[in-house]
Amino acid sequence: MHGYRAPRWLAGAGPLGGHVQTIWPALCSRVHAEHRIGPVAYLRERWDTPDGDFIDVDFLPAAAGTPSPRPLLVMFHGLEGSSQSHYSRAFALWAHAQGWDFAVPHFRGCSGEINRAPRTYHSGDHAEADWVLQRLARRHAGPLLAVGISLGGNVLLRWAQEA
Repeated sequence: MHGYRAPRWLAGAGPLGGHVQTIWPALCSRVHAEHRIGPVAYLRERWDTPDGDFIDVDFLPAAAGTPSPRPLLVMFHGLEGSSQSHYSRAFALWAHAQGWDFAVPHFRGCSGEINRAPRTYHSGDHAEADWVLQRLARRHAGPLLAVGISLGGNVLLRWAQEA
């Protein structure tokens, strides 16, 4: 790391310091008309977990019917996110435009309903991600691709490390 110098906006100087990277999008980004996306009409499945709880998984199939060799893009959402988060809707519509199926497994407590068990999710919950991905792989005929946003990215990377 010799010779590395953080950019001024990240270095912690000034009134915002290192928080600029978090605050900037909220204050200064603009949404173009083609990116104003309303709710996506997902198909929801409730899966009983091995420990007696449940998770909800929202699907946006590229086409109706039997399983096909289409890719399935699985997105793990961020902290307190859901399938209706702006980034989830954007990924769903992008996948649909590519002819891919799309799925969002909700972390416990994030699908709009309180779970039965006191267990919650955390950024290192690789075991539940493994259970979800294995179940999806068993039922999907095509390639399985996964993406994680923020906390979901951490979960996915932890799963990859453990796998």
